[in-house]
Amino acid sequence: MRRWATGLLAVVGVLAVLWFAGPRYAYGPDEPAPRARPPAALAELDGWLAAQEAAYPGLRPGTAKGIVWHGAPGTRTPWAVVYLHGFTASRVETAPLAERVAQALGANLFHTRLAGHGLPPAALAAVTPQDWLADAVEAVRIGHAIGERVLVIGTSTGGTLGAWLALRPDAAGVPVARQVWISPNFGPADKRTELLNGPWGAQLAQAITGGTVGAPSDDPRIEAGWTRVYPVQALLPMMALVQRVREADASTVQTPVLVLYSPRDRTVDPGLTEALFARLGSPVKRLERVEDSTDRDQHVIAGDLRSPGTTERLAARIVRWAREGT
Repeated sequence: MRRWATGLLAVVGVLAVLWFAGPRYAYGPDEPAPRARPPAALAELDGWLAAQEAAYPGLRPGTAKGIVWHGAPGTRTPWAVVYLHGFTASRVETAPLAERVAQALGANLFHTRLAGHGLPPAALAAVTPQDWLADAVEAVRIGHAIGERVLVIGTSTGGTLGAWLALRPDAAGVPVARQVWISPNFGPADKRTELLNGPWGAQLAQAITGGTVGAPSDDPRIEAGWTRVYPVQALLPMMALVQRVREADASTVQTPVLVLYSPRDRTVDPGLTEALFARLGSPVKRLERVEDSTDRDQHVIAGDLRSPGTTERLAARIVRWAREGT
């Protein structure tokens, strides 16, 4: 019996070693992927962005990167609003929230498009976290080009990228005056996604899901604005980015941050939002609950497609937040 027990323990030990030594998705360097810089001349920005996006022939209408000029194209404004959308989403996610903020501030507005988004679903599986870091850096650089002060609004994983920018204020080489994170993603509500950051994460995800996640929508507007069904591999860079930001030293953040979230969020874990906010070193920060969103999942808490009734109020709150710093 003793020999049998010893042998069993040895087998368990070997299996444990094999498990924890298994392959993991690597976050990679905490640096943006190499990317051509936007032109310095404001008059060239629209054409440059159009040419960049034309390289993606499968891009869905209404999802491309672009500038909404407050006045004459090529004219810099005192403020610039930069919108970073969430994972699988696009610029229509909370629209017209960012537009309302920009109008009230007399600001130019830049909508980015995160790599792999707005395209056929397979494109999401080819993305790295560094691609999204490059998108965030590019967005801030364009924001600084079109406005004297930059206000970043990030929703869900766009909020994660906003947090990364706050952790790495040197990354873009230009300052961000203020940030707003809407339902930021510091960990999904579905805790099974945490397995993706562990050993055999990709293999487990493939085995559990069969390779595809998500579900189509009956609403054609939602289908057009989000990638509703996509390869499970696309979750790997998202979760790696989330873990990197969540485990960083948030006490180093100095950028003023306003966080708008629902404590009943069913997409991300609001407890993780509260925990990271508490660790922020920002001398000026606000954490505010949104209790009246009509979004079924209490996640996209503004915008015509998910929660039209909260858009104007939250836009006004963001405008007041921006003006507090002037």
